[in-house]
Amino acid sequence: MPNLDRFVIDDGRHLPQMTIDEDASTAAGAARFRATCSCGRMSHRPAGTREQALGAHLAHVNTKAGPPRNPTWLPFGARVVILAAAMLMLWGLCYATGQVVVHNQGLTGAAAMTLRGGSHLAGLVLAFGLMVAARRSIAPTRA
Repeated sequence: MPNLDRFVIDDGRHLPQMTIDEDASTAAGAARFRATCSCGRMSHRPAGTREQALGAHLAHVNTKAGPPRNPTWLPFGARVVILAAAMLMLWGLCYATGQVVVHNQGLTGAAAMTLRGGSHLAGLVLAFGLMVAARRSIAPTRA
């Protein structure tokens, strides 16, 4: 018999809850297990052995678990374009801020180059940080 305890569902929504079915146990003369799921949407299956109950729960999890659904209101290409535009605006805002500070402070030479370079680098870091933060919303994948 396979050991079904080794399967772990880690999404936190589908945890097996094992109970002993008193009516079926009395009729069969042995303990009959029934599995339910913590999500509350598992179909009722007849009681059986512990392995059969866990197998029924795994079948339920395999039909219910999966990656989050893509937003249907916006296609994938549009989400990528919006992300690219947001990244460009974030970088541009940082770069423009560096230019304005250099101009208003009257900086020249190495100080001006350092400030412009720092603002440029900060904009790139923030833009790519936004990309990493939004990756699950843009293209969800199965873990």
